[in-house]
This record gives sequence, C-alpha cells and structure tokens, in this order.
Amino acid sequence: MPRKNFDVVRDTFANDSGLPFGRILTRDHVLGVLEDEGHKYRQRVFCPLVTLWAWLSQSLSQDKSLNEAVSRILAFRVASGLPACSASSASYSDARIRFPLPVLSRLAKEIGRNVHNNASDSWHWREHEVFLADGTTLSMPDTPENQLEFPQIKTVAPGLGFPIMRAVALISLSTGSVVDFKCGPYEGKGTGEGALLRGMLDTMNHGDILVADRYYPSYRTLSALIPHGVQLVSISNASRKIDFSEGIQLGEMDHIVEWQKPTRPPGISDEEFRAFPDTIQVREFVIDIESREGGTEQAIVVTTITDPTVPQNEISELYWRRWNCELDIRSIKQSMHLDVLRAKTPDMARKEIFAHLLAYNLLRGTMTESAKRTGLMPRQLSVKGAMQAIESFTPAMMVTDVGDVLYDAMLITVSTHRVANRPGRVEPRLKKRRSGWREMMTKPRNSYRRKLNAKTAKTKV
Repeated sequence: MPRKNFDVVRDTFANDSGLPFGRILTRDHVLGVLEDEGHKYRQRVFCPLVTLWAWLSQSLSQDKSLNEAVSRILAFRVASGLPACSASSASYSDARIRFPLPVLSRLAKEIGRNVHNNASDSWHWREHEVFLADGTTLSMPDTPENQLEFPQIKTVAPGLGFPIMRAVALISLSTGSVVDFKCGPYEGKGTGEGALLRGMLDTMNHGDILVADRYYPSYRTLSALIPHGVQLVSISNASRKIDFSEGIQLGEMDHIVEWQKPTRPPGISDEEFRAFPDTIQVREFVIDIESREGGTEQAIVVTTITDPTVPQNEISELYWRRWNCELDIRSIKQSMHLDVLRAKTPDMARKEIFAHLLAYNLLRGTMTESAKRTGLMPRQLSVKGAMQAIESFTPAMMVTDVGDVLYDAMLITVSTHRVANRPGRVEPRLKKRRSGWREMMTKPRNSYRRKLNAKTAKTKV
C-alpha cells in the first residue's frame, strides 16, 4: 500500500471520534504493544491496525465470515477516498495468521485491566476490588492439529467427538471486563480449573477479594491465595465435613475455624506441599439457596474474611453476585457466538479467543463510560443492547467527522438498554423448540461414506 494510503488509515485510528472504541484502544497503544513485542510489518492494505479493526468488527458481528469483514474494509476504503482493495478474503486470512498471539493476548488483558481500573470507587465492595472466577469449555473443528493439543473426551469414540478446551476467566465484578484468561486441554495434569486459576493469581493485588463457586475452596488454592493477600468467598465443597461445634462461635451455624494441613495429595510436589501453611483460618456459615427443582436447600459459605465485624448477610450477598460471572461467560459464548470456535489450528483458536475477549472488554469499557455518565452501574446495562448500538453507530463514526456528537449519542443509546430485574424468577432448564434434524452421527464419517459408496456402486450395477 502506498505511504499516503497507509497514513490515512493510521490517522483514522488516531482520531478518537473516528472509532467507537478509539478512546479506550488508541492507535498509539496498539503500535506500542506491537513494537514492544518486536513485531515487524510492511505497509500493505491489511496492516496490523486494519487487521485488528477488521477482527474486532468480525468478533462483534453476528456473521463471523471473513468475507463480511473484508467487505467492511472495502467499503471503508472507498468511503475514505482510497482505492478499493480486493474482495477476496485471502489477504485478510494471511494477515490474521501473521498477527502475533502475544499482542492479541496482551491487548485483551491490558484493556480489561484498564476498564476495571476505570470503575468508580462506589462500585467496589467495602473499598475492596472484587474479582469473579469461573470455568467453561469451548469446542472447535475436528482437525488433527486441534485433536493433538485439545483431545476430545475419552468416553467418545474416535471420529465422533470434537476437540475440547477447558478455560477459566477472571472477571471484574464492578465492570464485567475480563482481566485474565487461561486455557488448556480438558483432561490431564495441571488442566483443572484450580490449576488454571492459580496461574492467574499475579493479576490480583493485596486486599482484593476472589468470589468463586464450590470447586475452588481447596487447601491448595487457599495456600496459593495467602501470599498474594487475596481473600476468598465461596461455597464449601460437598466432600468436606463441617462441625459447627468447633472453633469460635459467631452465631447459630456460624463460626471461625482452622483448617488443618492435609496429607500430601497426589500430583503435588514435595516443595509445593512444604510451602503450605500448617493451618488456614476460615469462616463458615449456613445460607439458604433456591434449588433448580424448586424449594430451598442449605449451603455453607466458606470465606477467609474472618473479621467478625463483617455482617454475615453482606458476605452472603457478595457471594450471590458470583452469578454475574455465569452471565458474563454466557454473553461471551452466546451473544458473541464463541461457544464453538471456527479456527482449524490451536494457534488460531487462541487468537480467535483473545480477539473476542478484546472486543468484549472494549464493549465493557464503552458500557462503563456510559454508566458513569448516566449515574448507573455497568451491571445494569445490557451486553446485547450495547453490541447492537455499537454495530449501528460504527459505519457513521468511521466516515463522519462530527467530533463528540456521535460518540455521545452512542453512549446515551447504550444506557437506554437496561437489564431487567426479575427476582425469584424460576425457569425450567429445558427447550420447547424441537430440532428439525433428528438423526445423529453414531459412527465415524468414513464408515458412512463407505456405506454410501457401496450402495451407489450396487445401484449402478
């Protein structure tokens, strides 16, 4: 691409009012990360800035095809007075392969942290920053490369399953941004949710609070949290026996007790086990929760917040906000259509994930700015509504120079899409709509091909 054309594209990214996310992800920030990571590139149509913009728009679009992303770039170039590029997606596909994974990963995490740091102090819990952790799985195309790094579940016959990835996200409670993300194979040593979480503890600071489900309050995880000064709020694992007659009594079925160091579990090195403290002090108390089958059942909250002056109801209310993490992951997987990856290699699968996480964090940044301007909480705004508003405003903001007018109008539009508050809502976890295609593959594809070929050959005879 001629130098003049290249400068036009760079200037577009330098103009804050030229992009919906221009004030959160600046051109200088992207170029700085590219330089820090040592990525060299040529001046061409799909330079890193254009490739990144196309990838972000593709991540937010309902149509994930490369052709649509290229068509969007072509329309932008023509509207900006630049020569039209080829409508083929080959160059864009090559540009995505060239784009470094460390750059995408770093941009996604840095923007997530910046959005979290932009939260108002009143959004935190008792002046503590709170993070949510939860795990999920992602499926991807059944290619030899993907199967090698992310093998399918062993109980599924070869040729019938799909490569599957286990992942854990660390999410800001106040803004909903993803500040860290780890993934790995579904099975094997060091691939559990606890192991992935322990690889992200450096992301949190002393005094932060981690809220997670009943999978996480193990002695090993708590031992890892203590050196970082991070407190945990969770639900007791069903296998742990609790005796409320022990420890310091704070009320009915509410006490502070010391967990004793267990015997060394398998898979833990002697060095790591020796670093475990001899005891860990925790608070445990009973709360009532609504079961999925209707009615209520009891659960035991486990927390390392042992200050007896902190009311029980405040800790339990903090735990109930853990459900936001489930909703955030659902938004990423369903609203952004990331439940099934499209990439055919592990490297591109990771790039696809971090491109979507970057787009999601930019979306959350826009929602945070909109909430601050309108006196709302980011959690009160709809992710889907924000996606629709940004997708609608993007074409005009790319080609129209009207200062802050369009940007302010976009923020107002985002703030109008609220999340409904429906306390006590109970819905069956069932689908009413029947699938139109009822026959499922029960044998490898090659077996069906041989059967069809044999049937065709017999018909010809």
